[in-house]
Amino acid sequence: MSAAAELKRRLRDRSEHYLMRAAVRDLGAGQPGTVEPYRDRGGLLWRLLFVPLYRRVPWPLKRRAMDALRMTARGWQPPERRPREPWRPPPPDH
Repeated sequence: MSAAAELKRRLRDRSEHYLMRAAVRDLGAGQPGTVEPYRDRGGLLWRLLFVPLYRRVPWPLKRRAMDALRMTARGWQPPERRPREPWRPPPPDH
């Protein structure tokens, strides 16, 4: 694996990890528990800068950045739909 490919893989793994942790923290906020939530001191840059910034950037800009970095599948186009329209399966091929 080339150095650039390894760097992109690590970037994607780390960003997914901290976005997932933030989502789990948000889902659990306000829910009753028996233990205090664990406060990890690592990843401050990711938690305090990347996650809030990622949440504020509009999806078309994120998509262009991922395409420019070639971090998406090639040759696959997502189905067209308008904003806020729920996902629906593609029409069957007959």
